[in-house]
Amino acid sequence: MIISTTSLGPAPAERSQSDSRLGPVEYHFPCTPAQQSLWFADRLSTGNPAFNVAVRLRIQGPLNPYVLERAINVVAERHETLRTTFLPVEGEPVQAVHKAASIALPCDDLSGFDERERHLQEELRTMREAQTPFDLRAGPLLRVRLLRLVANEHVLLLTMHHIISDGWSIGVFSKEAGQAYADLAEGRSPNLPALSIQYADYAVWRRDCAAADLLESDRSYWRRKLARLPVCELPADFPRPRRRTYNAYILSELLPVDLTDELMRFAAAHHCTMHTVCLAALKMLIARHTRQTDVHVGSLVAGRDRAEIEPLIGLFVNTLVLRTNLSGDPRFGELLLRVRNTLDEALEHRALHFQGVVEAVRPARDPSRPVLCSISFIYQRDFVKPIEFAGLAMTPMPSVSPGAIYDLNFFMVRRSDGWRLSCEYNTDLYEPETISRLLAELRGLFRQIPFHPEQHLSQFRYAADACEPLPEFVPRRKSHSS
Repeated sequence: MIISTTSLGPAPAERSQSDSRLGPVEYHFPCTPAQQSLWFADRLSTGNPAFNVAVRLRIQGPLNPYVLERAINVVAERHETLRTTFLPVEGEPVQAVHKAASIALPCDDLSGFDERERHLQEELRTMREAQTPFDLRAGPLLRVRLLRLVANEHVLLLTMHHIISDGWSIGVFSKEAGQAYADLAEGRSPNLPALSIQYADYAVWRRDCAAADLLESDRSYWRRKLARLPVCELPADFPRPRRRTYNAYILSELLPVDLTDELMRFAAAHHCTMHTVCLAALKMLIARHTRQTDVHVGSLVAGRDRAEIEPLIGLFVNTLVLRTNLSGDPRFGELLLRVRNTLDEALEHRALHFQGVVEAVRPARDPSRPVLCSISFIYQRDFVKPIEFAGLAMTPMPSVSPGAIYDLNFFMVRRSDGWRLSCEYNTDLYEPETISRLLAELRGLFRQIPFHPEQHLSQFRYAADACEPLPEFVPRRKSHSS
């Protein structure tokens, strides 16, 4: 149900996502390996919302929703990916770029609720929007919705399918929508810098690289590195279903500034990045709970290594499997060196996409588990920056989960107010209390590491800090048929 508002002008009182539509197909072009992987995954689990990229942005100030809708359509006209659908041709996906897109911006007015109910409605509608599936054949694969909280305060819900987007793309979209809004609000035509290429050019380049077989050395590396890869997963609270489920939730906390500052100083003193330090701590935690020393996690790496693709909206990320040997009860400094070497080697061989790695390694398939890795770690500076335009301030808000691709997905994101440590977890496997305890244990390791780099791993304490109260919206486990 869309709650309409009479203060938004003469537009129709209710507008549904079906009002968004695409024009005729302009041309076709091949898919990248990353897109092929997502397309086949969608065929196995049609409309799976776990492949959605969902963010929410708080907008404060005198917003004109209709100018914002026009600005969003300016961005959709500018980027072909936002006008793209996916069609099967002889069993393989092909991208179809449509000549035009008309993206509707429905608005739900929550200002009539009291504060508690308004917050509840905001969370429920945010989750519903994030978890609504896309149809890759019909499109559009971009969805927006506006929540009006009170006068001069809105939340923009922005959702794209991962097949056309990544985290960096969300930052590109928000920045360009803000620039277009500012121009339109002043009565000017939007004046965004021209794009030198489109995603189609990148896709054709990727196809040519594969045809030239330039990646054989990378295949050889991954075959050796991931040979005889053991299962690496934390003990679950519930029996694992026979087939994968994707129900998920995110627990998150803002880390104290003094802690993250100390981690950054420690990393610099040891000639590595904070990413490496935090990854090493996570591997310690995994080793402790799994009681194994052969530990691997998946990790996303950006693929925007050319200046001309930096301003594009599209899918450029790749997943690397980071496998490290923790045997011998090393000192933390030695573990840090091992983890840094793991990262350096993986980055040298990142040109081969994850699906190509899977094909090279040929792991035994288990329908109850993700392929190759059940645990992921993402470390990034927030791509969506707070911006101001036309008297408005737009800031990113903590995300909700559209679905779990991994059993556990730990991530650290640097936002304007500091580093946020989070875990997206499969709620059919884990209780929220378990995840809260894991995050507290990881935070405890972050506290110890800078002051005890010469300690052996067995000497670190894993007692969880006092846990924060759980958020109001933590779901209990959903029932499922196993």
